[in-house]
Amino acid sequence: AEAVAAGAAPTPDAEPAARARPPLQELLDAWEQLRRKLSALLKAGEPSVEWGMQMRGFALQLRELAAQDADVALYYLTFSAAQELDHYSAVHGMACAVIGELVGRWHGWPDEELAALVHCALSMNVSMTRTQDALAQQASAPDERQRREIAEHAQGSATFLAAARIEDPLWIEVVRQHHLGCDEAEVDALPPVPRLAELVRRIDIYTAKLSRRRSRAATTPALAARDACLGRSGHPDSIGSTLLRVLGLYPPGTCVCLANGETGIVIARGSKAHTPIVAALRRADGGLLMQPGRRDTELRACAVVRGVTTRDLRVRIQHLRTLRC
Repeated sequence: AEAVAAGAAPTPDAEPAARARPPLQELLDAWEQLRRKLSALLKAGEPSVEWGMQMRGFALQLRELAAQDADVALYYLTFSAAQELDHYSAVHGMACAVIGELVGRWHGWPDEELAALVHCALSMNVSMTRTQDALAQQASAPDERQRREIAEHAQGSATFLAAARIEDPLWIEVVRQHHLGCDEAEVDALPPVPRLAELVRRIDIYTAKLSRRRSRAATTPALAARDACLGRSGHPDSIGSTLLRVLGLYPPGTCVCLANGETGIVIARGSKAHTPIVAALRRADGGLLMQPGRRDTELRACAVVRGVTTRDLRVRIQHLRTLRC
């Protein structure tokens, strides 16, 4: 991962052209509203044509919001996943969708594949949404019924989509295969279905590691990258390398410790994967800063030393103030 980080930029210029950005609070509110609406839709229970139309509408809204500011999107979704237990399934799907589109755009995949990727990420767990949300809240291990739902959810979700009259075979097949795994190292050489399915599988793992559950805290970005980005050789493979390039080693919304002893939260990707922009929140002596301080981690004194968890940071973060620093 460090080898990739040394010279790899997150390439924000590979993202879709952003429109005029709305006020920051308005953007954060829009993400929150989308989260609640998507959660309600995923829990609706019965497949229908109307369900499919709403899902397509929410997917389009997500893509438009992410295009306005991808760093804010990553910040909101990564922080929410690490901090909150409500609407777990919706937040997880939204994070996978945003990351998936960023990776797909970096590869230059056609828009119909990007749309299918986003649709898949949002709906891949629809057959077990209530169970997934319940598992995030429970401290005990899954019971037999829950384990069966987990094992069967990919096929179950594909069946749900077909019953909802989804007429996009790529969307349905990627959902069906998103847990199969793939031995190929070069993702671009694969046909669309296994290529998109393997990317979704990796992002699914990565995002789940950064997510909190009642039974465990969120992990640090380094541990998430180890499980999702490294191939059998122990080095980043094609998908892993792209994830690190697009997200950076420390994505927005994750917490870090700096060389000067300060700790804070990443608010934007930097020019290289290991040099994010950080809002410092605690001084080296552990005291709180009166105002969040913007730190460019390309400077040696402010270099990122390691990732930490929100539990380590022990700060009630005011997002508007933090993102504006």
